[in-house]
Amino acid sequence: MNLKFVLNIIGRILLIIAAFMMTIVPWVIYFHENSILFAIEESIAIPLITGLVLILLTKGYSKEIGAKEAYILASSAWIIMGVAGSLPFWLSHTTNSFIDALFESISGFTTTGSSILTDIEAAPKAVLYWRSLTHWIGGMGIIVLTVAIFPSLRVASYRLFSSESSGIDSSKLMPKTSSMAKRLWGIYISLTAIMTVILMLGGVNFYESICHAFASIATGGFSTKNASAGFYTPFVQYVMMFFMLISGINFALHYGFIKGRFKDLINNIELRTYLSIIFLVGTTISLMLYFKIGLPFEQAFRDSFFQVISVITATGFASADYLEWNQVSWLLIFLLMFVGACVGSTGGGIKVIRHVIAVKVIFRLFLQQIHPCRVKLIQINKKSIDENKVHSIVTFIFIYLFIFFIGGMCLLATGLDPASAFSASITSMGGIGPGLGTVGPASNFAHLSDVAKIILPILMIIGRLEVLSFLVIFTPSFWKGNIK
Repeated sequence: MNLKFVLNIIGRILLIIAAFMMTIVPWVIYFHENSILFAIEESIAIPLITGLVLILLTKGYSKEIGAKEAYILASSAWIIMGVAGSLPFWLSHTTNSFIDALFESISGFTTTGSSILTDIEAAPKAVLYWRSLTHWIGGMGIIVLTVAIFPSLRVASYRLFSSESSGIDSSKLMPKTSSMAKRLWGIYISLTAIMTVILMLGGVNFYESICHAFASIATGGFSTKNASAGFYTPFVQYVMMFFMLISGINFALHYGFIKGRFKDLINNIELRTYLSIIFLVGTTISLMLYFKIGLPFEQAFRDSFFQVISVITATGFASADYLEWNQVSWLLIFLLMFVGACVGSTGGGIKVIRHVIAVKVIFRLFLQQIHPCRVKLIQINKKSIDENKVHSIVTFIFIYLFIFFIGGMCLLATGLDPASAFSASITSMGGIGPGLGTVGPASNFAHLSDVAKIILPILMIIGRLEVLSFLVIFTPSFWKGNIK
């Protein structure tokens, strides 16, 4: 075990977190929130000093690492980042307890967007800025950011990218991994800047524009308003819809679009499926809201597609309370929680491409019943998928659903009703935010027990690391011998 490497990278991550925290200070000054200034300074000092100590103690570390170090680092980084990120919430007394602060922090970094704040607008605005910023830091992935900032990691870069699988599609990596990390962050920053400017042109002030841009591009969902997106005008909601939609698309396709490779978008089956699901479900709910509930057509269209896009991309913004709709709409929203965005996007969930492959596997099974001797390979974008990869995807979906069920059962044991328990489980794993029942879009997670507030962040991290990267470190074989 190359422990020095792991500790050194954790030190670097803590320095990055401290650097981002420093951007809270100007907002403290701007909003005259001097009562929390010392708390913010403490919050900055703790990760800063800890990070510097870890780096100094691990000088001369080897950059040669295996999968074991990468997996441990990926899992521990999110936990340590969550603890460090909780300090502004806890020390400023924005939350009532450290468990609440940790919940809010991990929910932010994993871009889940579930909140324990009962009155968001009463919280210090500087802390709400940090709350939105945690989305933006976690959206692309802290490991991806670390590799972009510290290209000297060299050989270790690819290992780290692969271990933090939900940040990007590792199959699209260039030979120089740090160069790809910089390109991805360049696209990420550009989209954030563009959205911020457009929101400001729509009459939203800079503070709220940048906070909602952080949350939209990272598909996080934290808002600075109690009514979330419902507070804003239809124009602002359409802007948020558009940027949530494109943030749920593989960032490798964004890069291809910039390079003029438009055929990559047209021929990409995951993108076509993703857009088709949004269109079909959004249209179905729109018609039900128009004909059954009697909403004006434009509002029915906007409310439906906003919620559909928000859920499938795992953003979690709400412009309406979908629990006030009919039960068919509830069911469609709940099913969308199991879909997810595209692989390589900032969105969470199982991911559309895995569902595409699973459906192809099912059709192949039917075909083999009719033609037992026929051999049919699974193809994606006209390329055959290795059978081992197909099996791993089917296994992933099974494990994902199994953990969702276990998580729901554990939450049931804490006293939650079935709808709240199981929707909270899937919404945490998928990084979505609101669920059904008492954790719906018009509610929050403040009423949950401390045990539930510990279970849910664990599910958030498991989902953010796409299950296997987190669970593998708990297997006995992981700690025996060398893993390559």
